[in-house]
Amino acid sequence: MEFLQYLQSLGIVLLILSFIPLGLHFYKKWNIKLPPSDKIKILAIKPINYKAQILLLEVENRKILVGLTDKGFAYLGEIKSESS
Repeated sequence: MEFLQYLQSLGIVLLILSFIPLGLHFYKKWNIKLPPSDKIKILAIKPINYKAQILLLEVENRKILVGLTDKGFAYLGEIKSESS
């Protein structure tokens, strides 16, 4: 009698555990994805060394240089475009 209760309990636990992958599948399938923002674009990335990079960003039609290190970001300046 105890063996049947053990099997029943084991079956319930396995049934509950089988819902985890099923839930993850539906979460990935129905996850709401936001549309990409067109306001900020990365135009170029230039590595300086293994911990530092320079990024050329375009923000609202302005080109901005930003330094990226393991400590954070640093504003380096803006590139003025010459209009003829």
